[in-house]
Amino acid sequence: MFIWRPVLIWLSVLCMAICQSEAKGQSPLTLRGHTGWISSLVFSPDGKTLASGSADKTVKIWTIPAGQELATIQGHTDYVSSVAISLDGTTLATGSYDKTAKLWDLATTHEKATFNGHRGVVTSVVFSPDGKALATGSLDGTIKLWEVTTGKEKTTLTGHKTWVNAVAFSRDGKLLASGGSDGWVKIWSAATCLEVGSMHVSSGEIRSIAFSGDGKKLAAGVRYGEVRLWDLPSKKNLAPLKGHKSDVWSVAFTPDGKTLASGDGDWDQPGEVKLWDVATDQERHVLKHTGEVLCLAVSPNGKYLAAGSWDKTIRVWDIEHLTKPSSK
Repeated sequence: MFIWRPVLIWLSVLCMAICQSEAKGQSPLTLRGHTGWISSLVFSPDGKTLASGSADKTVKIWTIPAGQELATIQGHTDYVSSVAISLDGTTLATGSYDKTAKLWDLATTHEKATFNGHRGVVTSVVFSPDGKALATGSLDGTIKLWEVTTGKEKTTLTGHKTWVNAVAFSRDGKLLASGGSDGWVKIWSAATCLEVGSMHVSSGEIRSIAFSGDGKKLAAGVRYGEVRLWDLPSKKNLAPLKGHKSDVWSVAFTPDGKTLASGDGDWDQPGEVKLWDVATDQERHVLKHTGEVLCLAVSPNGKYLAAGSWDKTIRVWDIEHLTKPSSK
């Protein structure tokens, strides 16, 4: 009995460490079911479901935090590249390599509309906060704005010299940002559809962009491992966040704007998600993924972070403890 006591004590300590690790969000939920790489993720406004787009031409809807697959949506003839959900939670938008964007009724998963007009892959889709417009970015170098109710094209924004990889609306709906392989981030007035600002990054292509919740900061994930930040009111270029070893495919702010998540990876190599303190530019945590991280999403309540990968899996962490200010 005394011989086994040290072993029992060691097992007890190990179990406690595992439980503490899970409580701190270090042991993620892993979602499996897609047969192609994960291209895009978005949480529903209530944070109870997660939509994932994939190279298998489908979108899957998952319950959070249970991780149960609720539905699989099919309709595109090529890879699904981007997903978005309207703020009222009723409509899903998808972009695809088949050069179209589609709208779906989330309750029934029935297709509502198809938007044709781009001459290249639709890389990014995003709803305006009021749900009346859908913005789409494309490899044809343009951004298009569409009327959601009628399906009509409102306007085409031009200015990028090559691929548009990402589009994002500010939370108040006044600004639309776009990031391209030409190294430019452009800011557009949603009301006038005119370019009102631009920032250039010479170090590489812009892979992803995100507004902070208050609309005062804009983040961009850059090829070759860099994250760039700008203070929009002052138009100040903030210090780059360095530490990634490979392409930064995705960036996402927590709702309070205090933490920025950035995901990287290199083909079939394991990737990382870094959590940065926006106020200090300091790296706070690193979350490991089993594959290259291609997309990120933070739940509207800031509790969950999801990361989709080249290895066809999605990892979901409870990051609430990780993003809270230290009590020390």
